[in-house]
Amino acid sequence: MEETVDPNQKVIALTFDDGPNPATTNQILDSLKKYKGHATFFVLGSRVQYYPETLIRMLKEGNEVGNHSWSHPLLTRLSVKEALKQINDTQDIIEKISGYRPTLVRPPYGGINDELRSQMKMDVALWDVDPEDWKDRNKKTIVDRVMNQAGDGRTILIHDIYRTSADAADEIIKKLTDQGYQLVTVSQLEEVKKQREAKELRRQWSHPQFEK
Repeated sequence: MEETVDPNQKVIALTFDDGPNPATTNQILDSLKKYKGHATFFVLGSRVQYYPETLIRMLKEGNEVGNHSWSHPLLTRLSVKEALKQINDTQDIIEKISGYRPTLVRPPYGGINDELRSQMKMDVALWDVDPEDWKDRNKKTIVDRVMNQAGDGRTILIHDIYRTSADAADEIIKKLTDQGYQLVTVSQLEEVKKQREAKELRRQWSHPQFEK
């Protein structure tokens, strides 16, 4: 990543599901680039195969790509074998196109169980804020819901396949940047959390009560 993340400043992870869709995904990528932010895109294998250029651009500009299955089924309703095929086929096509193999998976609808977790051997990335942009396709509604729930260390879920969501994302990216947030990937956010935890442990251990 070109920009380093300061763990002492506010961080927030914007995540985009169900793409790529060149018209709307590229609009979001333009906004991220303009404000020097990064995000994580949880892509569908069935769409990646048609839009390889958009996938390559995501990675080239310092964003993270995660796995969102091949065709968006509820994985817990499939056999383990079928569910793993959904994930593995998507891993394979992303790697074939870009040379990058994701480490993060976001199961459609957040549906996951212990057996799948253990078999996938990937980190499962869920979210804190869901503005339900797929349901209420209204730019102002989406922006207001995200901004009202935004907070340091939070993960926002948006879908990058709708025009209203892309238009809302433009405004959200600008507003969060203006409020001093660093727009980071999910992996960067996890790294910041680890750094903060380590710092807090050091602070506790240096407290006078431990000095005998």
